[in-house]
Amino acid sequence: MKNTLAFVFATIVLSSITVWGQEQMTIARFREIASSPGDTVPLNPKLSVAGPLWTNATIAISLKYENGKNFKEVVAETAKTVGGKYVVTTVQSQFYKQPMDSIMTYDEKASAYKVWAIFGETITEGHIVYDFQKKIYAMNSAYGDGFTELGVGSYTSTESSDQTLIFKNGVLFSTRESKCMPVDPSK
Repeated sequence: MKNTLAFVFATIVLSSITVWGQEQMTIARFREIASSPGDTVPLNPKLSVAGPLWTNATIAISLKYENGKNFKEVVAETAKTVGGKYVVTTVQSQFYKQPMDSIMTYDEKASAYKVWAIFGETITEGHIVYDFQKKIYAMNSAYGDGFTELGVGSYTSTESSDQTLIFKNGVLFSTRESKCMPVDPSK
């Protein structure tokens, strides 16, 4: 437990530092990458070790809001690689009634894993730190009008799960838990 807390603390400190030379994502660039077809360009080795990459998966999501409201949804997720540099995942949400994309890359200049998502006309950028031996990770992002997310997760070859605290203006707004499993465990 002590090592896990130290890992999370180090992740928060390291990912909050502004890194020069990091790749910037625009809405136009995000849409271009997300709409590109998947390809067979060999994936950057740093991305290929960043947890399992399932082309078809199911995610059970649970949101608990501080006002007492709860929300659960099971969504389908697909994944593809683009140009050997990006992993693009698309979630088909019935609640939001639209597909939602995220893009992950390894930024060589920043020596960091970065992930982006888009909601409306807003780009969300996050950072992920992995402990590959323990198969755990920590992530953070900030977006919109004062929202910050801090999460930790773990993965195996058959399941990935995470717990995320979502703050608005420094006050706990909600918690999110998710469990992801491949549709076909052999893929």
